[in-house]
Amino acid sequence: MKILWKLIIVISVFACKKEDIINTNEQKVIENQTFNSTFLIDGHTNDNTIIRNCIFENIKGDGLQIRNVDNLSIENCTFKNISKDAIRFRNSGSSNGVKIIDNQIYDIQENGILAPENHINTIIKGNTIYNVATNNTSSQFGAPHHGIYFQGVNVVITENTIYNITNDDGNCISIRTFGEISKNLLYGATDHGISYFSDHPGESEQLLIENNVIYDNGKRGINLASNGNVSNHIGQVIIRFNTIITNNKSPVGINDALTKVNLDIYGNIAIRTDGGSTYVYSNLSYHQNNNVVGAGDIGFVDFANRKLQLSKTSIAIDAAVGVTDFPQTDFVGNSRNALTLDAGAFEN
Repeated sequence: MKILWKLIIVISVFACKKEDIINTNEQKVIENQTFNSTFLIDGHTNDNTIIRNCIFENIKGDGLQIRNVDNLSIENCTFKNISKDAIRFRNSGSSNGVKIIDNQIYDIQENGILAPENHINTIIKGNTIYNVATNNTSSQFGAPHHGIYFQGVNVVITENTIYNITNDDGNCISIRTFGEISKNLLYGATDHGISYFSDHPGESEQLLIENNVIYDNGKRGINLASNGNVSNHIGQVIIRFNTIITNNKSPVGINDALTKVNLDIYGNIAIRTDGGSTYVYSNLSYHQNNNVVGAGDIGFVDFANRKLQLSKTSIAIDAAVGVTDFPQTDFVGNSRNALTLDAGAFEN
């Protein structure tokens, strides 16, 4: 009789493939597996689970779905050739403290990572995300896809490389609430490198954007916009020590409707290669200091090939001296010193 029950359980697991969903409620470590259909990890019995060294490929639907699980870790996995989102946090549940670290995500038709607002305290670190949002259908209806599309609060998005976001109006990072976006390399999106839009509650909290290298996106490096609902606005945006290159738009843009938000912009390098003189587009008041602006090479190692470390003769050397509140390390982890503080993402 025990053997018969085991056979029934095995048949039930394989039957899940008919709906392109595999569900687990027992495993605490999932590793070295290949998934060719959507994997749903669901329920707090899966708290603290580690998914590592797995491959999600050739999937019709989402790669990995997450619902009602805390402290999940997704590490060193590959997501490729997926017809929807590579990693999707489900609308019908919540999560707290999920970590998405050192994964490869590419050839994805919709979003690389998608999360609604009930998923909080997420860390997205060290991932490479490219050739994402390859299906343009939803963009035609005002719902573009992005490298990372995050609505949950207090997210940390750091040390990721995100490029080639190909559908119309796609951003490398689209954030809808608050948290930290730092040390990311962002290029080749059709719209912006980083886009904030206030269609989810910002709780008057802070969005920190620092130490990012952003270049050659379709529009702006950093764009801040409002849906007109002031009650959703975050309380403060700090944009500091980024290196931004744009072609025919201001490197930073701030929508006129984003009122009652404190805006601080300092220590950045902002290059606009079309020769335009507006580097921060805004009719709102904002605080700025110690930024370096230009129309081309201000002393980079190799501007043409976008190697944007500073040469010893760059005008950005020591340009941020006098700033007292700054990130302690730069884009690659070099220490910063108040007495020799350079503008931009790299400390010489």
